[in-house]
Amino acid sequence: MTPQQLINVIVTVAVFGLIFSVWCICIVLWFGQYLQRMRSVRAKLGITGEKTTESETLRLWRESAKEVGSGISPDRLTWAERLEAFRRAAGWHAPVLTVVLGVVGLAILGFVVAYLVNGVIIGVGVFAGVLIIFWSYTKKRIEKYSALFERQLVDALGIAARALRAGHPLMGSFQLIAEEIDEPVGDVFQRICQEQMLGLDLKDSIRKVARGAFNSELKFFATSVAIQLQSGGNLADLMDSVATIIRARLRLNRRVRVMTAQTQFSKRTLIALPIVMFFWLNLVNPEYMKPLYTTTLGKCMLCGMVCSLLLGSWVMNRMTVLRF
Repeated sequence: MTPQQLINVIVTVAVFGLIFSVWCICIVLWFGQYLQRMRSVRAKLGITGEKTTESETLRLWRESAKEVGSGISPDRLTWAERLEAFRRAAGWHAPVLTVVLGVVGLAILGFVVAYLVNGVIIGVGVFAGVLIIFWSYTKKRIEKYSALFERQLVDALGIAARALRAGHPLMGSFQLIAEEIDEPVGDVFQRICQEQMLGLDLKDSIRKVARGAFNSELKFFATSVAIQLQSGGNLADLMDSVATIIRARLRLNRRVRVMTAQTQFSKRTLIALPIVMFFWLNLVNPEYMKPLYTTTLGKCMLCGMVCSLLLGSWVMNRMTVLRF
């Protein structure tokens, strides 16, 4: 090895070491800033290490939520039961098979039309786009259903506690909830009352209804009632305790939504900008955008654009997840 080659190797190693050191320093600084932000977020959410009443309530909620599945039923849900629970949570009035076949048929129709106009790649994109739009819309409906269910469940537990203190039996309080509360909570308690009238045991009926629900609060309520019925105790106080835990969790969820609102707005803006610009350019200058539809490279670029938008949406959704 000549001296010049040795000098080149030393310079290369030195440059690499310098770049690697700078990279490590940046990683350490970013990690320290990340830990500081997490401590600030936990302090704002009220879940620091101090033994406050609210943090203790949330700790008990998290511990119970991990074990709530085992208290419902040892049997796993069948695919039919899962689809039925999904249908109720999404608010579909049509049968599951009808909805699925309708969406798949619409996606296939879009694929055929796009294939006849622009080719296979655009057809696959249209097919995937129909499914993604349907899934996003259904997910929004499920989130809306869950938020409404939680608010109604708190009111329902308050009605049950007052009814029990007034001397009504447990089934009488459930019947009162079914009459006073609208769907979806009223429908759930109405099913419990109907199954009880048909001779099914109350604990089994509550567990059956909760097992097929997407809502963790209902499962927690079902486990608490089942244990209380078996061991005995004051059911009115149990209803108040469960309602207090759910209220604390709702307050925490509202804080999280407020703190992540800016990220959600940024996500929608960054995703909408390229889509709006794409349609605007197609409108004002179709010839400029024509290579995207007529060449293989252009079609691959369109698929890459869609994949990039989906990946960016997924990453920004993960950025808004706060684990507590």
